[in-house]
Amino acid sequence: MSDLNNACSRRDFFSAMFKELAGAAGTVASTFGESLALVEDAGAKTLPPPAKPFVRPPGAVAEASFLSLCTKCDDCVKACPEWVVRKTGPEFGERLEGYPMLMPAQNPCVFCAGLPCVTACRTGALVPPAPGAPVRIGLAVVDNARCYMGQGQPCDYCVKECPVKPKAISVTARGLSAGVNAGLCTGCGECAQICPANAISIEAMR
Repeated sequence: MSDLNNACSRRDFFSAMFKELAGAAGTVASTFGESLALVEDAGAKTLPPPAKPFVRPPGAVAEASFLSLCTKCDDCVKACPEWVVRKTGPEFGERLEGYPMLMPAQNPCVFCAGLPCVTACRTGALVPPAPGAPVRIGLAVVDNARCYMGQGQPCDYCVKECPVKPKAISVTARGLSAGVNAGLCTGCGECAQICPANAISIEAMR
């Protein structure tokens, strides 16, 4: 009789223990679900991802003429020593797929000496700049809603990284977003790549 009572006691003990564990697990799952919902809700209220438009290689003629002259031969892509020039994929649509382009915000253009990408082009889609003229592929644009300086946080990464002299981008005071001098900016993408807030994009000069 004593063994039977002991067996019942152990059975009751483990039964109660499993019920408590199941209840705790349910509480954890519920709490996790609520936390996840809060995170997703918070994420839904954040700013959308910044646009990362593409630009044409240095020396590109006006867009309409470029699309007409370019044969998608890949010569400029192969000539780029920095592997910066690439081809547009299907995500850009059938009309634009396969043409050479750059994504300066991800891979800045260093404007190699002699512009080998331009030299490699035999169709006139890319032409060398006039003697003494600056080479520009785009323009840096600052998203005021993202810029740390505009939000009152100290940041000057873009200014330090800008290779242009005098600097094409500047910051003045907290509460004011970085400013871009359109007459000096080459659209190289150095500022966009270094920006910790993803506040800078490079717009094509079309």
